[in-house]
Amino acid sequence: MAIKSIDMIAETLQDAEAAILQALKKLKKADILELEKATKLTADILARAALWLQNKDLITVEEEPANVVVLDRLGEEYVLKGLPEKCFIRACTDTLTLEQIGKKADLDKQELKFCLGYLKKKGMITFKEGEVQVTDEGKCCIREKTLEENFLDKLSKEKELEVSKLSPEEKHAFEVLKKRKEIVREIPRKVRDYVITKLGLDVAEKLKAMPAMVGVLTPEMIKTGTWQTKKFRRYDVTAPVPGIYPGKKQPYLAFMDEVKKELVAMGFEEMTGPLVESAFFNNDALFMPQDHPARGIHDIYFVKEPKYGNLSKYKKYLDKVAEIQEKGDDESTGWQIPFSRQESSRLLLRSQTTAVSARMLINPALKIPGKYFTINRVYRPEKLDPTHLTEFYQLEGIVVGEDVNFRQLLGLLGNFAKKIARTDEIRFTPIAYFPFTEPSVTAYMKHPITKKWIEVMPAGVFRPEVTKPLGIDVPVLAWGFGFDRLFMIREGITDIRQLFSSDLSYLREAKI
Repeated sequence: MAIKSIDMIAETLQDAEAAILQALKKLKKADILELEKATKLTADILARAALWLQNKDLITVEEEPANVVVLDRLGEEYVLKGLPEKCFIRACTDTLTLEQIGKKADLDKQELKFCLGYLKKKGMITFKEGEVQVTDEGKCCIREKTLEENFLDKLSKEKELEVSKLSPEEKHAFEVLKKRKEIVREIPRKVRDYVITKLGLDVAEKLKAMPAMVGVLTPEMIKTGTWQTKKFRRYDVTAPVPGIYPGKKQPYLAFMDEVKKELVAMGFEEMTGPLVESAFFNNDALFMPQDHPARGIHDIYFVKEPKYGNLSKYKKYLDKVAEIQEKGDDESTGWQIPFSRQESSRLLLRSQTTAVSARMLINPALKIPGKYFTINRVYRPEKLDPTHLTEFYQLEGIVVGEDVNFRQLLGLLGNFAKKIARTDEIRFTPIAYFPFTEPSVTAYMKHPITKKWIEVMPAGVFRPEVTKPLGIDVPVLAWGFGFDRLFMIREGITDIRQLFSSDLSYLREAKI
């Protein structure tokens, strides 16, 4: 703003902005109600123009706590039909009983009781032998508005009044009405005062010497040629404008689509599997012993009803998996523990997408050589923290072929890091154990913000104890990435829970 001249600033002001500056030049400090009176503009127009002036450093805004008066339920009703005491007196055109006055003035028993006591005390009515008569003083009251009525009328127009700025008469009326329930109430507010700055005063002074500015070139001006004698408002192309937030995919879902396209471009085909899985595909087919600690309730969500599924369709593979686990074969000793087919049919929420790979290996559509992937949800009873969720996504993949080997697996992992996570900072460690792969490896990537190495890509070559019972006689490279963590590294996110956040500022600012 400092680089703009006073003339240039003055020439860019809208009419409402100019009106506010001229008003504040006299008042120095004013709230929105005072500006309404001074400029004859509505509160909406003033609030918008004040924001523009604030952005241009022509005014400042001071917020202070204050109490204001607003209409309550009965107050809104009395503004329309009048206060009960006024309705009472108007109904007394003749000597009437209380019941007759109540019907005529549409007053309930409580209002009648109040009016009788209030008007008798003021000397406006007499009440003898059950009948009411209006006195001369009461007749005068019909023709004149009370302080309370004037206060309610003003409050109805202005919606709220600041207590500290009430006149003595208004304060008296407010105190009287406040004692009567549900007519007015006092509530806390933050009151804004607009204060003109030194720059604003200079611009306001400049406006006095300037001719009226035209903001819109109309067809009539062009036809008549009057545009030649007009002074047009300067357009400020550097002024801040409202942000535009177009419709777009949630960032994490957009990343998922991007990775799928990337994998398809690399020659991979997508494979699928159910969320509710059997222990056979989730554990047994992957050569995980049935007494393995990771098969307990601390690591798996089990289905309560039905508890077991039907594996008759997979009996051929079930028998071979049971045999390799119990007895082994020429190349393996197996686990040498009894194998329970009932335990193998136990239903659970898939805890690893490797179960999808196991299903793919027995799928008739499997091609050798072939490359397959899935990005899918898994469930584990984890404790929620910045790096763990109970429901998360894994990127699972397998490469099946006679010539594939561990060196190619490392190359693939490095390629994934560059193409998907967009990082060269990847580190491999052989200190990894999985029941279904040998050799095994874990890839770590450095987080760009925390600078910590995060475990992201466990991988390995499927053991023969996995592939042979499923009818596969060639090597199978396999991996199961923490897909959520890949996204965190890619986007510099430090808390995994933000991936599914409903925070509008994050979603709006996220790159398309």
